[in-house]
Amino acid sequence: AYQQLLRGDPKSTDALLGLATIAARRGDSGRAHSYYLLALESNPNDPTAQAGVVQTRGQSDPTQSESRLKTALGSQPDSPALLFALGKLCAREQRWGDAQQAYFRADSTEPDNADFSFNLAGSLDQLHQDKLAAQYYQMALNAAEGSGGSHAGFDRSQVQKRIQELIP
Repeated sequence: AYQQLLRGDPKSTDALLGLATIAARRGDSGRAHSYYLLALESNPNDPTAQAGVVQTRGQSDPTQSESRLKTALGSQPDSPALLFALGKLCAREQRWGDAQQAYFRADSTEPDNADFSFNLAGSLDQLHQDKLAAQYYQMALNAAEGSGGSHAGFDRSQVQKRIQELIP
């Protein structure tokens, strides 16, 4: 469907972002990066495209990636895509407090986003905030169920198991 949309409108940001997301979920970061770059050409201020470019660029220079994300957040401080990307970057570096803050801000902007709640729960889990982590894991499950679960990027049965481990 996205390819068909692009045939009609080669600069469709929505179609480019959709294709980038599909490529990223399939593990094809090179293709995802290309689509994010094309989306940025169509709309240079799109926060999802900005975050995607940073995330798919690789981990060669996390400091530069963090700087770019923070610069973009300066003009779009409530962008869930940029906040989520910052959280992921901090989590990769095991900076759990910083990750938790970024994920919390992302989750606050889109509380029904299962992946935001899940990643916030994971950061809280790493910080040994068991009760709060369990609450956010449950919120992630609820959000995934509310959306039919098709968009959640996590295994719901593993999350259920982790909740039971956290709250005996």
